[in-house]
Amino acid sequence: MQGGVRKRGKTWSYYFDIGLVEGKRKKKEKGGFKTKSEAQRSLNDAMYEYENGGYVAPKKTTLAEFSTNWLENYVKPLRKTTTYNRYGDLLRKYILTTIGYMNITDVQSQHIEKLLLDIRKKNQISGTTLQAIYTLINTIMNRALKLKVIKDNPCKYVERPRRDKYTPDTLEVEDIHLLFDVLDLTDRYDYIFSIALKITLELGLRRGELGGLCWEDVNFKDNIISIKNNLIYTNGHVQITTPKTLESTRNIYISDSLLEVLKKLKLKQNEDRLKYGEFYEVNIFENKEYNLIMRWESGKYVHPMYYTNKITKTLKKAGVNKNIRFHDLRHTNATLLLSQGVDFKVIQTRLGHKDINTTLNIYSHVNKEMQKNATEKLNNILDDKMVAKQK
Repeated sequence: MQGGVRKRGKTWSYYFDIGLVEGKRKKKEKGGFKTKSEAQRSLNDAMYEYENGGYVAPKKTTLAEFSTNWLENYVKPLRKTTTYNRYGDLLRKYILTTIGYMNITDVQSQHIEKLLLDIRKKNQISGTTLQAIYTLINTIMNRALKLKVIKDNPCKYVERPRRDKYTPDTLEVEDIHLLFDVLDLTDRYDYIFSIALKITLELGLRRGELGGLCWEDVNFKDNIISIKNNLIYTNGHVQITTPKTLESTRNIYISDSLLEVLKKLKLKQNEDRLKYGEFYEVNIFENKEYNLIMRWESGKYVHPMYYTNKITKTLKKAGVNKNIRFHDLRHTNATLLLSQGVDFKVIQTRLGHKDINTTLNIYSHVNKEMQKNATEKLNNILDDKMVAKQK
């Protein structure tokens, strides 16, 4: 059975061929969907319903069979590659080899509860990973429920594991100066990393967003840089995808000093292009060329793992005894902004967080200090008023 989605005006619709009806080829079609992905999901549901006569499941469908089919035919075409890979890893490691053999209709809340307890005991994993496993099973069961494969979702009766409380480790201003001091700007590797540091510390970008920046994303006139791409390393391959969420696609104001740094980098790259001539590398992903900002002298993109490895070496060389990941430069950016009194909503927008609560929860430790300062300032005002009144 063949089908597809297409845009009609401002909305999307799906269609699929249902074969010959009274000697004429017929199609089933439905429109009014706001997004392409919404239309694609509905197409999958409609085709499954038509082929299976109202979502009636085979009598013997194991959790492993249903989960694998869901992953390959539903998640893979609709979700990001990183999401597909993460789901696949969790499935193979924790679910398929344990309760995967069970008929999906026989999986009860006690089976899921015991699975989570066993995983916790045997693997000594974090609460965050345990919650991810629960969420994955819950998502699979919700899908099965929607397709009427099961009558109820057993995850409803299992307590959702709690995520570990996370307080990011960040750099102090003094630490940042030490990092820049040990970088030799005559060395191309150190030079590129110094630019990565400057961009990330000022803009709070994710590693993939930094790697995916293109020259056309920089508006030198209005001091704006647009986040549109995500250069990722997954399953042994480097590829470019869209940013993590819709909110991650954003415009950020950039300082004059950072713009000057980028202008000098652009001049260097023009010189590199002339130097290498026909051997200058072009970065092509999915048949599309990307004029990346972060690239080596040869023109090739900077591998995402370079930033991960280089930050560890630079910290050690600078004598900064902190467990800082490259992603923690993003947290450093937010923490410094908060310490300067920048509003949480502004920081949420700059970081590309979908929910303000994400920002508030991650930086609750800074918020406490801000509240302390606010309380002290308020008390100072009230004390001054009381002293004046007593006089």
